Amino acid sequence: MDLIDYRKLFYETLPEIVSLLEIPSVYDAQSANAQMPYGIHVCKAFAYMKRIAERDGFKVREYDGHAISFSHGKGKKRIDVVSHLDVVAADPEDFRIRTENGKLVGRGTTDMKVPMFLTYLSLKLLKERHPEINKEIRIVLGGDEERTMNDMRHYVSKAGLPDFAFTPDGSFPVGIGEKGAIMWTMEGDYHGILSSFTGGRQCNVIPDRASCVVNDTGSYQKLCEYLNDSKINGEAVIENGRTRIETYGTAAHASLPAIGHSAVVDLLKIIADVYRDEFCKNLYQVYADSYGRGFGHFISEEKMECLSLNLGVLRISEGKVFGQIDCRYPYGLSAQELTEDLQALNRCRLSLDYNDDPTLCQEDDPYVRILLETYRELTGDMSRPIISGGVSYSKVLKHCVSFGPFFPKEEHTAHQKGENIDLERCILMFRIYYEAIEKIALAEVES
Repeated sequence: MDLIDYRKLFYETLPEIVSLLEIPSVYDAQSANAQMPYGIHVCKAFAYMKRIAERDGFKVREYDGHAISFSHGKGKKRIDVVSHLDVVAADPEDFRIRTENGKLVGRGTTDMKVPMFLTYLSLKLLKERHPEINKEIRIVLGGDEERTMNDMRHYVSKAGLPDFAFTPDGSFPVGIGEKGAIMWTMEGDYHGILSSFTGGRQCNVIPDRASCVVNDTGSYQKLCEYLNDSKINGEAVIENGRTRIETYGTAAHASLPAIGHSAVVDLLKIIADVYRDEFCKNLYQVYADSYGRGFGHFISEEKMECLSLNLGVLRISEGKVFGQIDCRYPYGLSAQELTEDLQALNRCRLSLDYNDDPTLCQEDDPYVRILLETYRELTGDMSRPIISGGVSYSKVLKHCVSFGPFFPKEEHTAHQKGENIDLERCILMFRIYYEAIEKIALAEVES
């Protein structure tokens, strides 16, 4: 067969990828209904990919607004390549997709519309080069991975589980396991100096901004001196007889505390130190450390071993408190144990809203071996498989691993302002995905 010009194919398709990225496919409660369970913007992303797949000759299956799929091949075995079209909330400017210094910049570039599109191109190429195969290779696109993963649960309830799946929603060489994932909701009453507090947008994102209004102006000079002396990035101003304070951090995925910095934690520290607010002091003591020291569960700061804890959302208004907390935990701990220990230190009620236990695939699994060997052949990198703190569709599909898009030692920009993906890396990634999918499609695997 002719050699594949991955570069040409990628750049020919880049305008379509950019158009998909420009769709702000964030969950929208106001427009959500039975036909569009995740709102109008996710629905538009589904419609966009449906048009492309039908144009390219694929039959599209739809799953009640939760997911869509398209496939090639027939046989008893089904392999799913699973991605999501939803993205975490962002400022409107983050959907202004642009190229800077050889990188495509904007929300969804790494998490995960570009990697998804590369797997789609791989399936299209497979159909052209191998018109008949004895397996079904299916591209599956969900619409609510960033919140509940109910999209994939609905898909599985209709389509059943595949024989194997991978998702380009992690890191190379291959993510064979994922830590457990918890989301707690915190609710209670507040009686203190704060009129209001607002921080964070989403549970699984380290907050990059927080603000509060304090019913006090007498401590303003002390506050200004504190901000000048501390390393906290913040500012304060007197407005209408009250003090308004804002802090600025660095957004990152909640499972990667080393590359983020919480503006919520900084603001809690200010209120605790300057105004001696006991409620904020308690929250700061529990959540200041991203690795669980605040509630007695520090294990390590190594990303494959550590427990991570993120107070991703905090709201105080009219004496009421609402918060959301993200936790990623390794084998050896349980959601019940962690909930009891965290509740014992919190002044608010905690409810366990979401838990997925740790998952693990074996390194000698035949499909895992194909992915790992393909990656190693094309990169020369002999890195070992990893266990991730991220949460992907592996939690639902079980016999599923993550495969890219991040390369070892590459900066993880998912959920961050300025999220980006290197265009040259995309060409290599495209080849890795195509060759891995082709090998899986043609291999005789007993499972």
